[in-house]
Amino acid sequence: MKKICFSLVRFSLVGALLSGGLALAAAKRSLAGSMPFGALAYIEAEGLGAKVRQLQKSEFYADILKSPQYKEFESTGDYTKMWAGRTMVETLIGMDLWTAAEKLLGGQLALGFYPKKGQVEPETLILLRVGDIKALKKIHGRLKPFIWLSDEIERSELPGGVELFKLENNFFVATKDAWIVGSEDRGLLLKSVKMLGGQASKSIAQDDSYKKFLQKMGDKHLGKVFVNIPAYAKQYNQPIEMPGKLDNGGASFLFHGIMELFAGSPYLGVTMDSMEKGFSVVSAIEGNMEAARRKYGWFFSEPGTPGTRDIPQVAGLMGGFTFHRNIGSWYRNREKLLEERLMAGFDEFESGLGNVFPGQDVGVDIMPALGSTTTFLAAKQTFEHFEGEPGVKLPGFALIFDLDKPENGALFQLLFQTIVTITNITSAEQGLNREPSVMTAVVHKGVPINTIQYLRPPKGKRLNISYNFMPCAATVNGRFVFCTSLQLCRALVEEMSKPQDKTRVNRNLNF
Repeated sequence: MKKICFSLVRFSLVGALLSGGLALAAAKRSLAGSMPFGALAYIEAEGLGAKVRQLQKSEFYADILKSPQYKEFESTGDYTKMWAGRTMVETLIGMDLWTAAEKLLGGQLALGFYPKKGQVEPETLILLRVGDIKALKKIHGRLKPFIWLSDEIERSELPGGVELFKLENNFFVATKDAWIVGSEDRGLLLKSVKMLGGQASKSIAQDDSYKKFLQKMGDKHLGKVFVNIPAYAKQYNQPIEMPGKLDNGGASFLFHGIMELFAGSPYLGVTMDSMEKGFSVVSAIEGNMEAARRKYGWFFSEPGTPGTRDIPQVAGLMGGFTFHRNIGSWYRNREKLLEERLMAGFDEFESGLGNVFPGQDVGVDIMPALGSTTTFLAAKQTFEHFEGEPGVKLPGFALIFDLDKPENGALFQLLFQTIVTITNITSAEQGLNREPSVMTAVVHKGVPINTIQYLRPPKGKRLNISYNFMPCAATVNGRFVFCTSLQLCRALVEEMSKPQDKTRVNRNLNF
Protein backbone atom coordinates (compact mmCIF):
# COMPACT_ATOMS: atom_id res chain seq x y z
CA MET A 1 0.00 0.00 0.00
CA LYS A 2 2.86 2.40 0.80
CA LYS A 3 4.32 1.70 -2.60
CA ILE A 4 1.02 2.47 -4.33
CA CYS A 5 0.58 5.72 -2.42
CA PHE A 6 4.15 6.80 -3.16
CA SER A 7 3.68 6.11 -6.87
CA LEU A 8 0.47 8.16 -6.92
CA VAL A 9 2.09 11.14 -5.22
CA ARG A 10 5.13 10.98 -7.45
CA PHE A 11 2.94 10.70 -10.54
CA SER A 12 0.81 13.69 -9.51
CA LEU A 13 3.77 15.95 -8.83
CA VAL A 14 5.83 14.97 -11.86
CA GLY A 15 2.78 15.07 -14.10
CA ALA A 16 2.18 18.67 -13.12
CA LEU A 17 5.81 19.41 -13.86
CA LEU A 18 5.60 17.95 -17.32
CA SER A 19 2.84 19.34 -19.45
CA GLY A 20 0.03 16.93 -19.34
CA GLY A 21 -1.75 14.34 -21.27
CA LEU A 22 -2.93 12.66 -24.40
CA ALA A 23 -5.50 13.58 -27.03
CA LEU A 24 -8.72 11.65 -26.69
CA ALA A 25 -11.47 11.88 -29.28
CA ALA A 26 -14.29 11.58 -26.71
CA ALA A 27 -12.65 13.52 -23.94
CA LYS A 28 -15.53 13.22 -21.51
CA ARG A 29 -16.08 9.48 -21.74
CA SER A 30 -15.34 7.23 -18.77
CA LEU A 31 -11.66 6.45 -18.34
CA ALA A 32 -12.57 2.76 -18.01
CA GLY A 33 -12.47 2.66 -21.83
CA SER A 34 -8.78 3.61 -21.71
CA MET A 35 -7.81 1.27 -18.86
CA PRO A 36 -6.49 -2.14 -20.04
CA PHE A 37 -8.57 -5.24 -19.34
CA GLY A 38 -7.70 -7.54 -16.43
CA ALA A 39 -7.64 -5.20 -13.43
CA LEU A 40 -8.24 -6.57 -9.95
CA ALA A 41 -9.72 -3.22 -8.94
CA TYR A 42 -10.56 0.07 -10.61
CA ILE A 43 -11.16 3.52 -9.10
CA GLU A 44 -12.49 6.53 -11.01
CA ALA A 45 -13.28 10.07 -9.85
CA GLU A 46 -14.58 13.12 -11.68
CA GLY A 47 -14.77 16.75 -10.57
CA LEU A 48 -12.64 16.44 -7.44
CA GLY A 49 -11.37 19.99 -7.90
CA ALA A 50 -14.66 21.57 -6.81
CA LYS A 51 -14.79 19.30 -3.78
CA VAL A 52 -11.29 20.34 -2.77
CA ARG A 53 -12.47 23.96 -2.64
CA GLN A 54 -15.65 22.90 -0.81
CA LEU A 55 -13.50 21.14 1.80
CA GLN A 56 -11.38 24.25 2.28
CA LYS A 57 -14.51 26.32 3.04
CA SER A 58 -16.24 23.69 5.18
CA GLU A 59 -16.89 23.78 8.91
CA PHE A 60 -15.25 20.35 9.09
CA TYR A 61 -11.91 21.73 7.89
CA ALA A 62 -12.25 24.76 10.19
CA ASP A 63 -12.80 22.38 13.12
CA ILE A 64 -9.63 20.48 12.21
CA LEU A 65 -7.58 23.69 12.27
CA LYS A 66 -9.02 24.59 15.68
CA SER A 67 -8.62 21.11 17.18
CA PRO A 68 -6.12 20.53 20.04
CA GLN A 69 -4.39 17.86 17.96
CA TYR A 70 -3.71 20.28 15.10
CA LYS A 71 -2.57 23.01 17.50
CA GLU A 72 -0.10 20.54 18.97
CA PHE A 73 1.11 19.55 15.48
CA GLU A 74 1.76 23.25 14.70
CA SER A 75 4.44 23.31 17.41
CA THR A 76 6.44 20.42 15.94
CA GLY A 77 9.40 20.39 13.57
CA ASP A 78 7.44 18.30 11.06
CA TYR A 79 4.92 21.14 10.73
CA THR A 80 7.70 23.66 10.13
CA LYS A 81 9.20 21.45 7.40
CA MET A 82 5.78 20.90 5.82
CA TRP A 83 5.00 24.61 5.76
CA ALA A 84 8.43 25.45 4.30
CA GLY A 85 7.95 22.83 1.58
CA ARG A 86 4.48 24.11 0.79
CA THR A 87 5.74 27.69 0.53
CA MET A 88 8.54 26.64 -1.81
CA VAL A 89 6.17 24.67 -4.09
CA GLU A 90 3.62 27.51 -4.20
CA THR A 91 6.35 29.97 -5.12
CA LEU A 92 7.60 27.71 -7.92
CA ILE A 93 4.20 27.03 -9.49
CA GLY A 94 2.88 30.57 -9.01
CA MET A 95 -0.35 29.65 -7.17
CA ASP A 96 -1.43 28.25 -3.81
CA LEU A 97 -1.92 24.50 -3.49
CA TRP A 98 -5.68 24.79 -2.99
CA THR A 99 -6.03 26.58 -6.33
CA ALA A 100 -3.68 24.13 -8.04
CA ALA A 101 -5.65 21.14 -6.74
CA GLU A 102 -8.94 22.76 -7.76
CA LYS A 103 -7.77 23.40 -11.34
CA LEU A 104 -5.79 20.21 -11.93
CA LEU A 105 -8.28 17.80 -10.34
CA GLY A 106 -11.34 19.33 -11.96
CA GLY A 107 -11.28 16.70 -14.71
CA GLN A 108 -11.03 12.93 -14.36
CA LEU A 109 -8.73 10.66 -12.35
CA ALA A 110 -8.53 6.86 -12.55
CA LEU A 111 -6.42 4.13 -10.97
CA GLY A 112 -6.22 0.52 -12.08
CA PHE A 113 -4.62 -2.24 -9.98
CA TYR A 114 -3.28 -5.26 -11.89
CA PRO A 115 -1.84 -8.63 -10.80
CA LYS A 116 1.93 -8.68 -10.65
CA LYS A 117 3.48 -12.11 -11.07
CA GLY A 118 5.24 -13.30 -7.93
CA GLN A 119 4.37 -10.12 -6.04
CA VAL A 120 1.78 -9.45 -3.35
CA GLU A 121 1.46 -5.76 -4.20
CA PRO A 122 -0.38 -5.12 -7.47
CA GLU A 123 0.89 -3.04 -10.38
CA THR A 124 -0.69 0.41 -10.58
CA LEU A 125 -1.73 2.41 -13.63
CA ILE A 126 -2.80 6.04 -13.16
CA LEU A 127 -4.70 8.23 -15.64
CA LEU A 128 -5.40 11.93 -15.20
CA ARG A 129 -7.22 14.43 -17.40
CA VAL A 130 -6.68 17.82 -15.81
CA GLY A 131 -9.59 20.20 -15.42
CA ASP A 132 -7.84 23.40 -16.45
CA ILE A 133 -5.18 22.99 -19.14
CA LYS A 134 -4.25 26.70 -18.93
CA ALA A 135 -3.27 26.26 -15.30
CA LEU A 136 -1.26 23.18 -16.22
CA LYS A 137 0.59 25.04 -18.97
CA LYS A 138 1.33 27.88 -16.57
CA ILE A 139 2.83 25.46 -14.04
CA HIS A 140 4.75 23.67 -16.78
CA GLY A 141 6.20 26.92 -18.09
CA ARG A 142 7.49 27.91 -14.66
CA LEU A 143 9.00 24.49 -13.95
CA LYS A 144 10.28 23.55 -17.38
CA PRO A 145 13.85 24.77 -16.71
CA PHE A 146 14.07 22.50 -13.63
CA ILE A 147 12.74 19.52 -15.59
CA TRP A 148 15.21 19.78 -18.46
CA LEU A 149 18.18 20.32 -16.17
CA SER A 150 17.42 17.22 -14.09
CA ASP A 151 19.78 14.25 -14.50
CA GLU A 152 17.18 11.87 -13.04
CA ILE A 153 14.67 12.19 -15.89
CA GLU A 154 15.11 10.48 -19.28
CA ARG A 155 12.97 11.91 -22.09
CA SER A 156 11.89 10.20 -25.33
CA GLU A 157 9.01 10.58 -27.79
CA LEU A 158 6.29 8.13 -28.83
CA PRO A 159 4.27 8.19 -32.07
CA GLY A 160 1.69 10.95 -32.20
CA GLY A 161 3.81 13.49 -30.35
CA VAL A 162 3.43 11.80 -26.95
CA GLU A 163 6.28 12.59 -24.57
CA LEU A 164 7.55 9.68 -22.44
CA PHE A 165 9.61 10.30 -19.31
CA LYS A 166 11.48 7.66 -17.33
CA LEU A 167 11.95 8.73 -13.73
CA GLU A 168 13.94 7.23 -10.90
CA ASN A 169 13.02 3.67 -9.86
CA ASN A 170 11.76 3.05 -13.42
CA PHE A 171 8.53 4.98 -13.06
CA PHE A 172 7.16 6.04 -16.46
CA VAL A 173 5.03 9.09 -17.28
CA ALA A 174 3.50 9.77 -20.71
CA THR A 175 1.92 13.15 -21.48
CA LYS A 176 0.20 15.12 -24.20
CA ASP A 177 -2.24 18.05 -24.04
CA ALA A 178 -4.43 17.62 -20.94
CA TRP A 179 -3.64 13.96 -20.32
CA ILE A 180 -1.08 12.26 -18.07
CA VAL A 181 -0.50 8.50 -17.73
CA GLY A 182 1.83 6.96 -15.15
CA SER A 183 2.96 3.46 -14.15
CA GLU A 184 5.99 1.39 -13.20
CA ASP A 185 4.88 -1.15 -15.83
CA ARG A 186 5.89 0.21 -19.23
CA GLY A 187 3.73 -2.32 -21.06
CA LEU A 188 0.56 -1.30 -19.17
CA LEU A 189 1.32 2.34 -19.79
CA LEU A 190 1.80 1.86 -23.54
CA LYS A 191 -1.50 -0.06 -23.83
CA SER A 192 -3.31 2.82 -22.17
CA VAL A 193 -1.54 5.43 -24.32
CA LYS A 194 -2.65 3.62 -27.47
CA MET A 195 -6.27 3.47 -26.29
CA LEU A 196 -6.19 7.16 -25.37
CA GLY A 197 -4.96 7.84 -28.89
CA GLY A 198 -7.98 6.05 -30.37
CA GLN A 199 -6.53 2.57 -30.99
CA ALA A 200 -9.11 -0.11 -30.11
CA SER A 201 -8.17 -2.64 -27.46
CA LYS A 202 -9.96 -4.64 -24.76
CA SER A 203 -10.55 -2.49 -21.70
CA ILE A 204 -12.14 -2.62 -18.26
CA ALA A 205 -15.27 -1.12 -19.80
CA GLN A 206 -15.73 -4.45 -21.64
CA ASP A 207 -15.42 -6.56 -18.48
CA ASP A 208 -18.76 -8.35 -17.87
CA SER A 209 -18.46 -7.86 -14.11
CA TYR A 210 -17.84 -4.14 -14.59
CA LYS A 211 -20.88 -3.89 -16.86
CA LYS A 212 -23.04 -5.48 -14.14
CA PHE A 213 -21.63 -3.02 -11.64
CA LEU A 214 -22.56 -0.04 -13.85
CA GLN A 215 -26.01 -1.47 -14.56
CA LYS A 216 -26.62 -1.77 -10.83
CA MET A 217 -25.14 1.53 -9.66
CA GLY A 218 -24.92 3.88 -12.64
CA ASP A 219 -21.93 5.64 -14.18
CA LYS A 220 -22.24 9.29 -13.10
CA HIS A 221 -20.77 9.69 -9.61
CA LEU A 222 -18.11 11.79 -7.94
CA GLY A 223 -16.21 8.57 -7.39
CA LYS A 224 -16.68 4.86 -7.95
CA VAL A 225 -14.76 1.75 -6.92
CA PHE A 226 -14.99 -1.62 -8.65
CA VAL A 227 -13.37 -4.82 -7.32
CA ASN A 228 -13.39 -8.00 -9.39
CA ILE A 229 -13.97 -10.53 -6.60
CA PRO A 230 -13.16 -13.76 -8.54
CA ALA A 231 -9.98 -12.23 -9.99
CA TYR A 232 -8.90 -11.01 -6.55
CA ALA A 233 -9.54 -14.45 -5.02
CA LYS A 234 -7.52 -16.15 -7.77
CA GLN A 235 -4.60 -13.72 -7.52
CA TYR A 236 -4.20 -14.12 -3.77
CA ASN A 237 -5.25 -17.80 -3.60
CA GLN A 238 -8.13 -17.06 -1.26
CA PRO A 239 -11.20 -19.00 -2.43
CA ILE A 240 -14.44 -17.18 -1.64
CA GLU A 241 -16.68 -19.71 0.11
CA MET A 242 -20.14 -19.63 1.62
CA PRO A 243 -19.84 -18.97 5.36
CA GLY A 244 -20.62 -21.74 7.81
CA LYS A 245 -20.32 -21.31 11.54
CA LEU A 246 -18.06 -18.38 12.38
CA ASP A 247 -15.48 -18.15 15.16
CA ASN A 248 -16.28 -14.51 15.95
CA GLY A 249 -19.62 -13.31 17.33
CA GLY A 250 -19.07 -9.71 16.26
CA ALA A 251 -18.28 -10.74 12.68
CA SER A 252 -21.41 -12.87 12.58
CA PHE A 253 -23.64 -10.11 13.90
CA LEU A 254 -22.26 -7.47 11.52
CA PHE A 255 -21.40 -9.41 8.36
CA HIS A 256 -22.92 -12.92 8.24
CA GLY A 257 -25.65 -12.07 5.72
CA ILE A 258 -23.34 -9.95 3.55
CA MET A 259 -20.75 -12.74 3.48
CA GLU A 260 -23.36 -15.10 2.05
CA LEU A 261 -24.01 -12.73 -0.87
CA PHE A 262 -20.35 -11.71 -1.26
CA ALA A 263 -19.26 -15.31 -1.83
CA GLY A 264 -21.33 -15.56 -5.01
CA SER A 265 -20.93 -12.01 -6.32
CA PRO A 266 -18.79 -11.19 -9.40
CA TYR A 267 -17.95 -7.76 -7.99
CA LEU A 268 -17.91 -5.41 -5.05
CA GLY A 269 -18.99 -1.90 -6.04
CA VAL A 270 -18.89 1.39 -4.15
CA THR A 271 -20.02 4.84 -5.31
CA MET A 272 -19.39 8.19 -3.62
CA ASP A 273 -21.25 11.45 -4.10
CA SER A 274 -21.03 14.79 -2.32
CA MET A 275 -23.61 17.49 -1.78
CA GLU A 276 -23.38 20.92 -0.16
CA LYS A 277 -24.11 19.62 3.33
CA GLY A 278 -22.90 16.05 3.27
CA PHE A 279 -21.86 13.03 1.26
CA SER A 280 -23.27 9.66 0.25
CA VAL A 281 -21.49 6.31 -0.01
CA VAL A 282 -23.38 3.40 -1.55
CA SER A 283 -22.05 -0.15 -1.89
CA ALA A 284 -23.46 -3.12 -3.78
CA ILE A 285 -22.84 -6.80 -4.49
CA GLU A 286 -24.79 -9.34 -6.52
CA GLY A 287 -26.41 -12.42 -5.01
CA ASN A 288 -29.58 -14.39 -4.35
CA MET A 289 -31.32 -12.07 -1.91
CA GLU A 290 -34.35 -14.30 -1.41
CA ALA A 291 -32.22 -17.31 -0.46
CA ALA A 292 -30.09 -15.17 1.85
CA ARG A 293 -33.19 -13.65 3.43
CA ARG A 294 -34.62 -17.11 4.17
CA LYS A 295 -31.37 -18.18 5.80
CA TYR A 296 -30.56 -14.92 7.61
CA GLY A 297 -33.95 -13.32 8.18
CA TRP A 298 -32.64 -11.46 11.24
CA PHE A 299 -30.00 -9.72 9.12
CA PHE A 300 -31.93 -8.17 6.22
CA SER A 301 -34.68 -5.56 6.38
CA GLU A 302 -37.90 -6.31 4.54
CA PRO A 303 -38.29 -5.00 0.94
CA GLY A 304 -40.78 -2.18 0.61
CA THR A 305 -39.94 -0.79 4.05
CA PRO A 306 -37.47 2.02 4.88
CA GLY A 307 -35.25 -0.53 6.65
CA THR A 308 -32.90 1.39 8.88
CA ARG A 309 -34.06 4.68 10.32
CA ASP A 310 -32.65 8.05 9.32
CA ILE A 311 -29.83 9.53 11.39
CA PRO A 312 -31.49 12.13 13.70
CA GLN A 313 -30.48 15.54 12.33
CA VAL A 314 -29.60 17.27 15.59
CA ALA A 315 -27.64 20.54 15.83
CA GLY A 316 -23.88 19.99 15.77
CA LEU A 317 -24.17 16.48 14.28
CA MET A 318 -20.69 15.18 13.45
CA GLY A 319 -21.58 11.75 12.14
CA GLY A 320 -23.26 8.46 12.86
CA PHE A 321 -24.48 5.16 11.52
CA THR A 322 -27.56 3.00 11.88
CA PHE A 323 -27.99 -0.63 10.88
CA HIS A 324 -30.73 -3.25 10.70
CA ARG A 325 -30.22 -6.40 12.81
CA ASN A 326 -32.87 -8.30 14.74
CA ILE A 327 -30.76 -8.86 17.83
CA GLY A 328 -33.21 -11.23 19.51
CA SER A 329 -33.44 -13.49 16.47
CA TRP A 330 -29.65 -13.51 16.03
CA TYR A 331 -29.22 -14.41 19.70
CA ARG A 332 -31.72 -17.28 19.49
CA ASN A 333 -29.90 -18.68 16.43
CA ARG A 334 -26.38 -18.27 17.82
CA GLU A 335 -25.76 -22.03 18.05
CA LYS A 336 -26.41 -22.36 14.29
CA LEU A 337 -24.24 -19.35 13.43
CA LEU A 338 -21.25 -19.68 15.77
CA GLU A 339 -18.71 -22.36 16.68
CA GLU A 340 -19.54 -24.38 19.75
CA ARG A 341 -16.51 -23.17 21.72
CA LEU A 342 -18.03 -19.65 21.83
CA MET A 343 -21.14 -20.82 23.72
CA ALA A 344 -19.32 -20.75 27.06
CA GLY A 345 -18.85 -17.00 26.65
CA PHE A 346 -22.60 -16.56 26.14
CA ASP A 347 -23.29 -18.56 29.31
CA GLU A 348 -20.97 -16.21 31.22
CA PHE A 349 -22.70 -13.20 29.64
CA GLU A 350 -26.14 -14.45 30.69
CA SER A 351 -24.93 -15.11 34.21
CA GLY A 352 -23.60 -11.56 34.57
CA LEU A 353 -26.69 -9.97 33.05
CA GLY A 354 -28.88 -12.09 35.31
CA ASN A 355 -27.48 -10.21 38.32
CA VAL A 356 -28.94 -6.99 36.88
CA PHE A 357 -32.24 -8.55 35.77
CA PRO A 358 -33.15 -11.12 38.45
CA GLY A 359 -35.92 -13.46 37.39
CA GLN A 360 -35.52 -12.54 33.68
CA ASP A 361 -34.38 -15.00 31.01
CA VAL A 362 -31.83 -13.31 28.74
CA GLY A 363 -32.79 -15.26 25.61
CA VAL A 364 -36.56 -15.10 26.21
CA ASP A 365 -37.20 -11.82 28.02
CA ILE A 366 -34.30 -9.42 27.42
CA MET A 367 -32.87 -9.90 23.92
CA PRO A 368 -36.29 -10.13 22.20
CA ALA A 369 -37.15 -6.80 23.88
CA LEU A 370 -34.76 -5.13 21.43
CA GLY A 371 -36.03 -4.05 18.01
CA SER A 372 -34.30 -4.31 14.63
CA THR A 373 -32.55 -0.93 14.27
CA THR A 374 -29.53 0.31 16.19
CA THR A 375 -28.05 3.81 15.81
CA PHE A 376 -24.84 5.39 17.05
CA LEU A 377 -24.02 9.08 16.58
CA ALA A 378 -21.79 11.89 17.81
CA ALA A 379 -22.55 15.61 18.05
CA LYS A 380 -20.85 18.70 19.43
CA GLN A 381 -21.72 19.64 23.00
CA THR A 382 -21.27 22.74 25.15
CA PHE A 383 -20.74 23.04 28.89
CA GLU A 384 -23.00 25.88 30.02
CA HIS A 385 -24.19 23.70 32.91
CA PHE A 386 -20.69 23.94 34.45
CA GLU A 387 -18.83 26.84 35.97
CA GLY A 388 -15.87 25.80 33.87
CA GLU A 389 -15.13 23.19 31.20
CA PRO A 390 -13.09 19.98 30.72
CA GLY A 391 -9.45 20.38 29.76
CA VAL A 392 -10.05 17.94 26.87
CA LYS A 393 -13.45 18.45 25.22
CA LEU A 394 -15.20 15.50 23.63
CA PRO A 395 -18.44 15.40 21.63
CA GLY A 396 -21.61 13.94 23.03
CA PHE A 397 -22.36 10.35 22.05
CA ALA A 398 -25.67 8.54 21.74
CA LEU A 399 -26.71 4.90 21.38
CA ILE A 400 -30.28 4.40 20.16
CA PHE A 401 -32.10 1.14 19.57
CA ASP A 402 -35.65 0.17 18.71
CA LEU A 403 -37.79 -1.56 21.30
CA ASP A 404 -39.98 -4.50 20.40
CA LYS A 405 -42.61 -2.91 22.67
CA PRO A 406 -42.45 0.63 24.17
CA GLU A 407 -42.96 -0.74 27.70
CA ASN A 408 -39.68 -2.65 27.34
CA GLY A 409 -37.92 0.66 27.95
CA ALA A 410 -38.29 0.01 31.71
CA LEU A 411 -35.84 -2.92 31.42
CA PHE A 412 -33.14 -0.71 29.99
CA GLN A 413 -33.84 2.15 32.40
CA LEU A 414 -33.00 -0.35 35.14
CA LEU A 415 -29.79 -1.27 33.33
CA PHE A 416 -28.93 2.42 32.91
CA GLN A 417 -29.43 3.17 36.62
CA THR A 418 -27.27 0.18 37.56
CA ILE A 419 -24.45 1.29 35.26
CA VAL A 420 -24.54 4.88 36.61
CA THR A 421 -24.46 3.63 40.22
CA ILE A 422 -21.49 1.34 39.56
CA THR A 423 -19.69 4.14 37.68
CA ASN A 424 -20.13 6.55 40.59
CA ILE A 425 -18.76 4.01 43.07
CA THR A 426 -15.81 3.22 40.79
CA SER A 427 -15.02 6.93 40.30
CA ALA A 428 -14.94 7.48 44.05
CA GLU A 429 -12.71 4.45 44.57
CA GLN A 430 -10.30 5.66 41.90
CA GLY A 431 -10.15 9.17 43.35
CA LEU A 432 -11.25 11.02 40.21
CA ASN A 433 -12.16 14.05 42.35
CA ARG A 434 -15.59 14.42 40.74
CA GLU A 435 -18.32 16.45 42.34
CA PRO A 436 -20.89 14.16 44.04
CA SER A 437 -24.00 13.51 41.94
CA VAL A 438 -27.44 11.98 42.40
CA MET A 439 -29.90 10.33 40.05
CA THR A 440 -32.66 12.65 38.96
CA ALA A 441 -35.23 13.10 36.20
CA VAL A 442 -36.08 16.02 33.96
CA VAL A 443 -38.97 16.35 31.53
CA HIS A 444 -38.41 17.72 28.03
CA LYS A 445 -41.27 18.09 25.54
CA GLY A 446 -43.32 15.73 27.71
CA VAL A 447 -40.64 13.00 27.74
CA PRO A 448 -38.97 12.04 31.06
CA ILE A 449 -35.16 11.86 30.90
CA ASN A 450 -33.25 10.04 33.64
CA THR A 451 -29.91 11.68 34.29
CA ILE A 452 -27.60 12.86 37.06
CA GLN A 453 -27.40 16.14 38.92
CA TYR A 454 -24.24 17.44 40.54
CA LEU A 455 -24.71 18.69 44.08
CA ARG A 456 -22.54 21.66 43.11
CA PRO A 457 -21.73 22.87 39.57
CA PRO A 458 -18.18 21.74 38.67
CA LYS A 459 -15.70 24.63 38.62
CA GLY A 460 -12.37 25.03 36.86
CA LYS A 461 -10.86 25.80 33.47
CA ARG A 462 -9.36 22.34 32.97
CA LEU A 463 -11.74 19.87 34.59
CA ASN A 464 -11.13 16.14 34.46
CA ILE A 465 -11.95 14.49 31.11
CA SER A 466 -14.69 12.48 32.84
CA TYR A 467 -16.80 15.66 33.03
CA ASN A 468 -17.48 15.23 29.31
CA PHE A 469 -19.93 12.52 30.31
CA MET A 470 -23.29 13.37 31.82
CA PRO A 471 -25.17 10.07 31.32
CA CYS A 472 -28.88 10.17 30.58
CA ALA A 473 -31.54 7.88 29.17
CA ALA A 474 -35.04 8.19 27.74
CA THR A 475 -37.70 6.22 25.88
CA VAL A 476 -38.87 8.14 22.81
CA ASN A 477 -41.43 7.02 20.24
CA GLY A 478 -40.75 3.31 20.79
CA ARG A 479 -36.96 3.70 20.95
CA PHE A 480 -34.51 3.71 23.85
CA VAL A 481 -31.86 6.43 23.96
CA PHE A 482 -28.66 6.36 26.00
CA CYS A 483 -26.60 9.58 25.88
CA THR A 484 -23.44 10.99 27.38
CA SER A 485 -24.81 14.55 27.11
CA LEU A 486 -28.09 15.95 28.42
CA GLN A 487 -27.96 18.66 25.75
CA LEU A 488 -27.79 15.98 23.03
CA CYS A 489 -30.50 13.88 24.68
CA ARG A 490 -32.92 16.82 24.68
CA ALA A 491 -32.20 17.45 20.99
CA LEU A 492 -32.83 13.77 20.22
CA VAL A 493 -36.15 13.82 22.07
CA GLU A 494 -37.31 16.64 19.79
CA GLU A 495 -35.99 15.09 16.56
CA MET A 496 -37.10 11.51 17.23
CA SER A 497 -40.64 12.62 18.03
CA LYS A 498 -41.06 13.59 14.37
CA PRO A 499 -42.59 11.01 11.97
CA GLN A 500 -40.19 9.01 9.81
CA ASP A 501 -40.25 9.21 6.02
CA LYS A 502 -41.66 5.80 5.04
CA THR A 503 -41.33 6.37 1.30
CA ARG A 504 -37.55 6.53 0.99
CA VAL A 505 -35.44 3.74 -0.46
CA ASN A 506 -34.85 0.60 1.62
CA ARG A 507 -31.48 0.49 3.40
CA ASN A 508 -29.83 -2.12 5.60
CA LEU A 509 -27.08 0.28 6.70
CA ASN A 510 -27.06 4.07 6.79
CA PHE A 511 -23.83 5.96 7.54
